[in-house]
Amino acid sequence: MTYLLPSRFSAILLLGLGLLLPGCCANNVCDCPGEAQADAIKLVFSAKDFSKVADLDTIVLQRYPLVIIPASGSNPGTKPETVTLTRSAAQAYDTIVINNSTPFAQTSTTKLDQYQYYVRYFPAPRKARPAFALVIDKVALQGNLDGNGCCTCYTNTQKSITTRKDSTASTNTALITNLKGVPVFTITK
Repeated sequence: MTYLLPSRFSAILLLGLGLLLPGCCANNVCDCPGEAQADAIKLVFSAKDFSKVADLDTIVLQRYPLVIIPASGSNPGTKPETVTLTRSAAQAYDTIVINNSTPFAQTSTTKLDQYQYYVRYFPAPRKARPAFALVIDKVALQGNLDGNGCCTCYTNTQKSITTRKDSTASTNTALITNLKGVPVFTITK
């Protein structure tokens, strides 16, 4: 009996230390500056080309998935997700941010590079159909996870964005590397 007591004490001590050591990371707050906006794209409308504020009071963003996976036995629809941004005259030239969870809700772990985006506006005087401002055909993202034992942060290292002005124009590519900020596209008519 005298030999069991020290082994029980050792087992309890080891178990207690095993439970306490991983808890040291739980008290650390990870400060990852810029991580939330690392993959974001900002769109700016040119005040020179969009001189009528009324053109920009309603912006329609649509996103289509690049890969459509049909549910078993069903035919997939290609109906886009749509967000309509109604803005005041003071907000007309504010930037529009497209990010993993803005303005569309994020679906599981799917990032913004899994979608194609259409940006439209309603020209003044109002027409029944919105006009194309920009099509974002493809976003290619590359990044790294950097950190120590307790804290890991995501850093975007390269972003390639393929855009076109309307549904018939040829494709232009903008390549941004080693990002310190968010790329900005100025949309012109």
